[in-house]
Amino acid sequence: MIQTARSNPSTFVLGFFGLLGLLVACDRPPEPSASAPQPQSSAPAATTSWTSWGGPSGDFVVHAGAPLAESWPEAGPPVRWQRPLGKGYASILYLDGTLYTTYLEGEEEVAVAFDAASGETVWQHRRGHSLWPDMYQGFGLGPNATPLISLGTMITIGIDGVVQGLELEDGTLRWQRDLPADFGRLPRVEEYGYSGNPVAYEGGILALVGGDQAAVVGLDPSDGAVRWQSEPGGVSYAQPVIAELLQRPQYLYFEPEGVVALDPSDGTTLWKHAIEFNNGNHLTPAVAVDDRHLFISSQFPSGGGRLLALSDGTEGVQVEEVWFDAKLRASHWTLIAHGDHIYGSFGGNNTSYLAALRWRDGELLWRQRGFHKAQALWAEDKLLFLDETGQLALAKVTPEAFELLAQTPVVEPVAWTLPTLVGTTLYLRDQEKILAVELGN
Repeated sequence: MIQTARSNPSTFVLGFFGLLGLLVACDRPPEPSASAPQPQSSAPAATTSWTSWGGPSGDFVVHAGAPLAESWPEAGPPVRWQRPLGKGYASILYLDGTLYTTYLEGEEEVAVAFDAASGETVWQHRRGHSLWPDMYQGFGLGPNATPLISLGTMITIGIDGVVQGLELEDGTLRWQRDLPADFGRLPRVEEYGYSGNPVAYEGGILALVGGDQAAVVGLDPSDGAVRWQSEPGGVSYAQPVIAELLQRPQYLYFEPEGVVALDPSDGTTLWKHAIEFNNGNHLTPAVAVDDRHLFISSQFPSGGGRLLALSDGTEGVQVEEVWFDAKLRASHWTLIAHGDHIYGSFGGNNTSYLAALRWRDGELLWRQRGFHKAQALWAEDKLLFLDETGQLALAKVTPEAFELLAQTPVVEPVAWTLPTLVGTTLYLRDQEKILAVELGN
């Protein structure tokens, strides 16, 4: 069912699975004369769209295009608007003034578009989902995956593995595909439903399946047709990423037994690296720190944290474990690579801390307690993060020090959704509402 809230909606889409991005208009300076030297701007262009999980480049690095306020009023930064929203962990997408996301209402998964300026509903599309008998329901019934905006289509994946392609303008259903019905579903030690975000690559969509016919599939966003399917295999819950490694793109995901790299153009397996099996719940995406090194972490001591070095060999890609530290665990949060360091939360489900990690040797350079399971963005050379309790904070971080600039509660526990920053407006959600917060000066 599609409900239209306005006759002339802008295209601003909000969603946990894919925040498409807010278009920011900037005045252009006068064109320099041919003889005059042309100054080089050191300020990167503002983030103007957010069409997938992780931001424009998928690495949680965003640019406001204007300074973020380094102090907030006692009551917190100004709230531009807020409105009710149902349960779920999908991120918010942004494109052309519209926000897109998904949530659960009753027994229906709802894909929705909001006007970014006012929070008014542009359209919504509803779909009833079915749960498997072995699905654990203690962490909620989703939807868990952040949508993706690709070629005028909003791609959603429900907790039951049903993929839909929705018309971006009005939410009309273009196509639908049932992944477990089409490709099988391998049992997992702990089953929480589909959580992997769809990823765009060269005009196609890559989706985790975890079936006895395919672990991953490549789909056409226009009609859902299968472009390729990988070899069979299980999948874990960490979000897949595409990284440039050894001078070629690699699609990185976790199976219960370890990390896997595929050629994103055809699904060919490039390499695998086993990680000691606990329950197979790898929750943290792989972090490419340069063109041949990956930081891999899992929430259990057997997973810990490790640095992998890749090289081309006569028999394909060779993977070497450079170091391993059982204490450098990570769970369902973001880790951000910046130069020779990684910033983010480390620890387990009960206790975690923010830290700066030198990835070449695994040394922690500082730790900051008081923020648990932080979902972080790197914005204007600062760390902007939301912890599990709903505390929003801004800090200056360097390899040497952590300096807290501002913090305030903004949403209710449990806050597990990565925020979306477009310009100086931050879009957040919890299990009851969505809101827009102004972080500019």
